[in-house]
Amino acid sequence: MATPSEVPSLPVPWPENAEIKVYTGGCHCKAIRYEFSHPDIYSMPVVNCNCTICENRGYLNVFTYAKDFRFTKGSADDMTTYAFGDCKIIHRFCPTCGTSIGPTFPAKAFVVVNTRTIDDIDIQKLQLKPVDGKSWPSGPGTKVGEAK
Repeated sequence: MATPSEVPSLPVPWPENAEIKVYTGGCHCKAIRYEFSHPDIYSMPVVNCNCTICENRGYLNVFTYAKDFRFTKGSADDMTTYAFGDCKIIHRFCPTCGTSIGPTFPAKAFVVVNTRTIDDIDIQKLQLKPVDGKSWPSGPGTKVGEAK
């Protein structure tokens, strides 16, 4: 899997020399399963965005490099997708149970993972970072805390 220096920066940058862990998760019905690499999720900000879709879907987001995310059961082709606005963000859902794994940004080389779909995640221990996505003129490809 890739290291942070090999790929573009993420909206929530990974700390240098962070220990990288492998996380697993999936949808409610288990038709879709995935794994991804990320530093300790409990030690980093988790984006709690107030844009319309994040609020509607209950997203609490972490970001990983597209190279570091893979499906272990099912595939991207098995997902139902939804895009709106400028269609730069592709939201992915299990067609059976409707669980949203999280969006992907094909042009940005990263994937968003909805922490609510990660196995054994303790939501109460997450460091939620409120983000005003309703006001982002450029969308969520902006670094968290970066002025536009």
